[in-house]
Amino acid sequence: MPLRKCMGCNEYKETSHLIRIMKDHKTKKIIINPDSSHFGRSSYLCYNKNCVENAIKRKRIQKTLKSEISTETIEQIKKLTEN
Repeated sequence: MPLRKCMGCNEYKETSHLIRIMKDHKTKKIIINPDSSHFGRSSYLCYNKNCVENAIKRKRIQKTLKSEISTETIEQIKKLTEN
């Protein structure tokens, strides 16, 4: 299983334990937890509220994806950590 770095805590973890946030290569649309048919630039976060808040506060997701993220998308990401 490949390891990816969480943008919130900077720890390497298996991809199955991370939220994948991706900017689609063709449409430039931001997708959360895409299926394997999508290709594009990705950012990863733990399913941890502190990691998500830290990454949002420091704009790490935007820097990694080289794109602005809507407040709706940020709210969707936050909802994933509430469970």
